[in-house]
Amino acid sequence: MKRNLIFSLALMMFLLGSLSLSAQDTEKKGPQRPMFNKDQIVSQKIAFFTKFLDLTPDEAQKFWPVYNACQDEMEKARKETRKSAFTLSKALKEGDKTDEEIRSLAETYYGNLDRENALQKLHYAEYQKVLPIKKAARVRLLEEQFTRNLIMQLRGNYRGGKSGGPKQPQPKEKETK
Repeated sequence: MKRNLIFSLALMMFLLGSLSLSAQDTEKKGPQRPMFNKDQIVSQKIAFFTKFLDLTPDEAQKFWPVYNACQDEMEKARKETRKSAFTLSKALKEGDKTDEEIRSLAETYYGNLDRENALQKLHYAEYQKVLPIKKAARVRLLEEQFTRNLIMQLRGNYRGGKSGGPKQPQPKEKETK
């Protein structure tokens, strides 16, 4: 009797679980865009960088405050670049600006791009102060790789996972001193 009761309960749980899963499948009417929030992306980025830079606890403690300050500075510069690009684009579309006004808007835009590049070099110098040279040199490359991976992940999830997933850089071999 006790055995039959356990078997019946297990069978009911299995059937209810199956129905629940099939109901969830029918609710999805196609690929859904994943909902990523900034905290999730930051967590993924920290894990990605820590893994592929092979940061020691001491390096991580020194690196992350410097990196975060640099990222805040870059975000402000990017915002200015986007703003100047929008202003230039709008002026070109409207066609009511003089050549001198367009020249001024274009110089502002290209000046902002130059500022972003100068900040990249400055940040590289800052990273060298807290990381070994090989790790400092990888930071920007890993930023680009992380961004590509995130885009692939978003596209792959939106298309139903047919993109093959993001490619990961190979972890570097341990340095011998």
